[in-house]
Amino acid sequence: MASLVTAALVSVLLAGVASAHGRGDERRLLTYRVKLTNLTHGQPFSPPVAATHNGGVHEFRMGRLATDQLAAIAQDGDPGPMSALLSGSPHVTRAVNVGRPLTPAGSVAGGFSDSVTFTIQAREGDRFSIATMLICTNAGFTGLDSVKLPDEGHATYWLNAYDAGREQNTERSVDIVDPCSALGPVTLAGDPNGNRDAAVATVPAQVIQPHPGIHGGGDLSPSLHDWTDPVAKVTITLVSDNDD
Repeated sequence: MASLVTAALVSVLLAGVASAHGRGDERRLLTYRVKLTNLTHGQPFSPPVAATHNGGVHEFRMGRLATDQLAAIAQDGDPGPMSALLSGSPHVTRAVNVGRPLTPAGSVAGGFSDSVTFTIQAREGDRFSIATMLICTNAGFTGLDSVKLPDEGHATYWLNAYDAGREQNTERSVDIVDPCSALGPVTLAGDPNGNRDAAVATVPAQVIQPHPGIHGGGDLSPSLHDWTDPVAKVTITLVSDNDD
């Protein structure tokens, strides 16, 4: 299945975009610098989607069913639906489609590296969320859901891997997005061969839970593609206070 992350690997990606909401909010507007680092040696990440928002907004919730927008990230590495959802919400201060994938730890591919840094604005009291696909999985992802932003200095968060509960973990090349070969540790047999979402759909869908990891039942290799948590690190630094 074609996806935005696939297109990202064959052309230069657009810069991240941001949307502002909550006009009339008199809380101070703060600027944060966010650095996301991939800690795995076998899992590239799709272009992340991040947001600052009030406490009622969630990109995902452990033990709950994944939204279609979260599933688009976890199954296809597609940030578009989540970015559009967050950008259209009056409860979101800023939504950022980071616009570039991350390579496995210590590697570079096609101009992409294992970390990305971006800025995002927030109102006092806002929370922060981010989500990105573990590309060499069927429906694995990592992220943060509605965590506290630092009032000063910086805060560091360690991210675990989750299963969105939308696909069977076949670990077969035909059921995994092609950028696994382009950015991952090895080229999978048959790539490029698309991604058969419908053919391996989990019926009924399961709730979001910790990802079981790579077991080697298909084309993925436990020695090359598996991981131990945490899979990523996020450092959020308060840069400045701003007036509208």
